[in-house]
Amino acid sequence: MCDKAIYWLLPVYALFLLIGSDGVRAEDWLYTIRSGDNLWNVAERHLVSMKYVPRLQQLNRIQDPHHIPPGKVIRIPVEWATRRPGDAEIVDCYGTATLRRTASAEILPITEKLRVAIGDEISTGPDSQVTLEFRDRSRLRVESESKIRLKQAEVLGQDGVVMTEVELESGRTVNIAPHGSEPATRFRIRTPAAVSSVRGTRFRVGADKQDGTTRSEVLEGLLEVSAQGRNVQVREGYGTVTRPDQSPVSPVELLPGPDFSATPDLYERVPLIISLKPLAGARSYRVQIALDPEFRQISTDLVAMNLPLRGRELADGDYWLRVRGQDVSGLEGKDGVKKIRVHARPEPPFIMAPQSGARVGDNRPVFEWATRPDIKRYLIEVDRTADFRESRKYESDSPEGYFMLSEPLTPGEYWWRIAAESEIIGVGPYSDSVSFKVPVPGPELDSVEIEREEIRFAWPAGETGEQFQFQMARDSGFDNIISDVLVSEPRVVIPNSGGGRYYLRIKPIRADGEEGVFGPVQSFEIPYRFPFFLPFLGFM
Repeated sequence: MCDKAIYWLLPVYALFLLIGSDGVRAEDWLYTIRSGDNLWNVAERHLVSMKYVPRLQQLNRIQDPHHIPPGKVIRIPVEWATRRPGDAEIVDCYGTATLRRTASAEILPITEKLRVAIGDEISTGPDSQVTLEFRDRSRLRVESESKIRLKQAEVLGQDGVVMTEVELESGRTVNIAPHGSEPATRFRIRTPAAVSSVRGTRFRVGADKQDGTTRSEVLEGLLEVSAQGRNVQVREGYGTVTRPDQSPVSPVELLPGPDFSATPDLYERVPLIISLKPLAGARSYRVQIALDPEFRQISTDLVAMNLPLRGRELADGDYWLRVRGQDVSGLEGKDGVKKIRVHARPEPPFIMAPQSGARVGDNRPVFEWATRPDIKRYLIEVDRTADFRESRKYESDSPEGYFMLSEPLTPGEYWWRIAAESEIIGVGPYSDSVSFKVPVPGPELDSVEIEREEIRFAWPAGETGEQFQFQMARDSGFDNIISDVLVSEPRVVIPNSGGGRYYLRIKPIRADGEEGVFGPVQSFEIPYRFPFFLPFLGFM
């Protein structure tokens, strides 16, 4: 198990092409003349024999072997140079990866400073990566769920120039070179379908585990891909696909980086749901999330077929998101990188009441939620708009998850949300906003006129076009309703039902059909014997 991730950087590579009889051959070493160099001391330091000096002079058409201008690049055939075995070192790793020694078949967990010899194999697990550094400081990053073998690592001459060949069985590698480095290294990535030879600064090579297809993408510099006797040069911003037993296809332009304008900076829910503007030409997307801007510690590495992108559950903190589109052939385009923050804990409580769209029965509504023992208090916001720009804020430490407003709300639509605060983490994110309505309350009676045959009730007038539902019952729970009428005026006349105590309530209904709530229950009593005209006796 590795405890840190990679920082990938390797020198500029040289591609040695066969361009006719006078061109640079595939096995030529391009050596840059330095101050004080001449053909004799170059041969003494780097060649197996001084007898190659005349041949070196003739090959490079050098007039004066004693005086060669610094900066001139000369060709040295690889077979003339001295060689000594090289190896590589693990300089960074993250996640789970193993190394299999060819000499002993021993399998080791990969750690920093572990030496990698010729023939050794490296395998990485999900969301894991490893970086190898060679003698010339060249670096190769092995991405998640990949398998490589170091096939060749030879040091030419005394300058540490390395001839390197890596066999990529499956997965992906990323290679980067610093600008301005000497174009002197020969580097090859061999896959089941093709060989990618480098004279670039930044490129990716992938080998599909299922069908063996090789995909090569150049972000900077130049790459040559060879298979079935055909060499294809891939320049910056292009990629090529090579299928088993086929030649590389003509390079195509890589997709541009994605547009993050629809992607938020803050995520308050996990797993992440990442909004992204669709990228024209993208069949799918590679999504990587790292703990650092250099993407040395990648915690998520996956391919998503659809938008929005769905990431994995992450701890709270700052992250870097990297996304690139994959075209119909599987070539991955240019990177888009964005810094994001996850603040999802403590998770907001589950809302019980009022739920979305509910009509509360009182202008002092009761808010209810599911509680947790690790939460010390809850923060409640109520607003007339869903953006909570002018919200009323409340606090509650109720262990029952119950809170009633201290002041009444005027009729209308409201939104509310709730957050939790713990002793350890602090205040978490708010829940999604939930709308509810405070309906218009029913009016109270102005007067009651009781006569022998009928009773007249009146109350204040409402809005234009407003109707009223009037109910009278023999019990306060209105189980035994004796009158239930809908009227368009703030008055009603009903038959006198005789002596006893009665209960009544009134509900307004607006012109648009929106119903209010019944007003307070009122009661009155009719004596069993009463005069012909009895004015209002009283309300309770």
